[in-house]
Amino acid sequence: MNGVVGARSFRFGVPTAAALWLATAAALGAAGCSNGLAAAPPDLDDSGQTPGHNNPSTPGTGSTPGGSTNPGGTNNPGGSTNPGGGTNNPGGSTTNPGGGTNNPGGGTTNPGGGTNNPGGGTTNPGGGTNNPGGGTTDPNDPTPVIPDPGAPLSDCSTPGPRLVRRLTSTQYRNTLVDLFQDQNVPEEIVLSDPAINGFTIDADALIIRDLGAELLMNYAESVAAWAVQNKKYQISPCTSHDQACRRRFIESFGRKVYRQPLSEEQIAAYEQLMAAENTFEDGLHVAVTAFLQSPYLLYRRELGSPDAGTPGQFKLTPYEIASQLSYFLTDSMPDQELLDAAAQGRLESLEDIDREAERLLRTDRAKATLAHFLESWLETDGLIGKAKDPNVFNLTESLRTAMLGETRQFFLDHLFNGGTVSDLFMSRHTFVNQELASFYGLSGVNASGFTRVDLTGTMRPPGLLGHGSFLTMHALPDNSSPVQRAFVVRERLLCHDLPPVPENLDTNLKPPEGVKTNRERYVRHSEDDVCAACHQHLDPVGFAFEHYDAFGRYRDQENGVPIDATGVLTNVPEGEVPLDGVESLATYLASSDAVRSCLVRYWTYFAYGRDQWAQKECNHDSVRREASNNGYTLKSILTGILHAPHFTRRVQDQ
Repeated sequence: MNGVVGARSFRFGVPTAAALWLATAAALGAAGCSNGLAAAPPDLDDSGQTPGHNNPSTPGTGSTPGGSTNPGGTNNPGGSTNPGGGTNNPGGSTTNPGGGTNNPGGGTTNPGGGTNNPGGGTTNPGGGTNNPGGGTTDPNDPTPVIPDPGAPLSDCSTPGPRLVRRLTSTQYRNTLVDLFQDQNVPEEIVLSDPAINGFTIDADALIIRDLGAELLMNYAESVAAWAVQNKKYQISPCTSHDQACRRRFIESFGRKVYRQPLSEEQIAAYEQLMAAENTFEDGLHVAVTAFLQSPYLLYRRELGSPDAGTPGQFKLTPYEIASQLSYFLTDSMPDQELLDAAAQGRLESLEDIDREAERLLRTDRAKATLAHFLESWLETDGLIGKAKDPNVFNLTESLRTAMLGETRQFFLDHLFNGGTVSDLFMSRHTFVNQELASFYGLSGVNASGFTRVDLTGTMRPPGLLGHGSFLTMHALPDNSSPVQRAFVVRERLLCHDLPPVPENLDTNLKPPEGVKTNRERYVRHSEDDVCAACHQHLDPVGFAFEHYDAFGRYRDQENGVPIDATGVLTNVPEGEVPLDGVESLATYLASSDAVRSCLVRYWTYFAYGRDQWAQKECNHDSVRREASNNGYTLKSILTGILHAPHFTRRVQDQ
């Protein structure tokens, strides 16, 4: 078998969609094609540059990007005479215009992206100032950088930059399941999702390099073989080896893969691939293999078309809006109904978008995606594997799963029933199954499924801060951790920009010699001048959680000593807020503008895949205005994201 399947020397390892199209061109060239898919994609701009990356590889011009023998083209990104760099350049070869010398896919000093790229860059390890989740704060100055949530909302309407975003591994897997309508699609990890600020959706970090490309090729072949053997009648409306049948398959399957109709040029390229094979099954195998490696499948295009009415802006196409809506809400490709809405002009208005969003939100896939956001925001997604001391308590996997289930049910209940940001911290009901209720000491719950229970009069604090998932994840294996819990409060709930821990600093607590309580250990630890600078901002907040041990169990004493859960929250607009227990902290957070603004920041980051962009505050303010006008319900934040300028429009990235 020839064609793409036989192109075993094919490599594509550059972190731009433009380079992926070049690789597709090389593969199809090996299959005997000279145009079609090898042509410059219609949604690149006139220069061939892919927007959305600060350091793009720029393919050449003409019908074939880069030319049939020169991947660099007239704008050769690899060097003036050597496309891809020298022979020792891991960024490219004659088929890989990866970048400069010794630079695998980026600039000579920035393998991860531009200097404003939260995925990398020599001067920006985690984000910028006011970046939820980390930043470049001076480690010698431990005072948190505090955003100003009370600043007046801007009335600008400028969207963010055009973007090409690689699917996450979850999105790729879900897309294949939906594409073939079968949960039994062969499963293999072929894409890497770096975690940036606790999220795996950062557009600048989601790239494909050489090894990933090889894995992807092998995986595409195995899925294609499985599909032809098991699903050919579902993916193809016919099975005869003639041009009419091949075209019907390419148009039907290709529309789902590309998330938009194929051009005549693209159809012809795939048809040529299939026609070169002896049987329909062999042709189907080759075509499906090519489809599953296509950058149109692997990447989400948010490029748009120039808007004549607003110079400098680009209006996203209905198909691009459909993809953005679907991947934001369901982590998967648009379904048939959404693609049809795009084709029929029923994604033109905000009302159209709201209608489709409401439909998608009712799906199980949407609920799973919302849980993904929630657990990334609260950093509880690692609870199943969190190290815990079985000699203290045997925290079973089923109990860990129940803890996560409680938090998911709680969040979804508030989202779908008018709950506000304040309710996330002060609500006195939760959802437990029998195992979790027994763990919490709650009576009257006998169901294996989740049941709503009232916490009034119990020892469980209100809202998210009292959930076992939160308390257990942010603790040591054998005891509570005021530092971990306070860090989450400051970074994830208040968006305080905390400095990184100084290099080579020993952060281990000294053995508990001569002390009886966990609080005493931390007080002694913070007496060290080096440690005190940071701990003074964390320990007094974390001490409010001391009634809850490493597993989230309530305790009123430790080693015979009564628990002291007093503390103070500093570096907030009110100056200093005295604390006495979790509920006092929850009460403050429930009334804080900073918390509401912070949730907007994290949720928009999850939606848009970028945290550092010039128009960020403008779009955040748009979301905050929508939410503020509607009582800051969770639903109003989500709707605000859909209504923000960035969801339907773009500007050229600079």
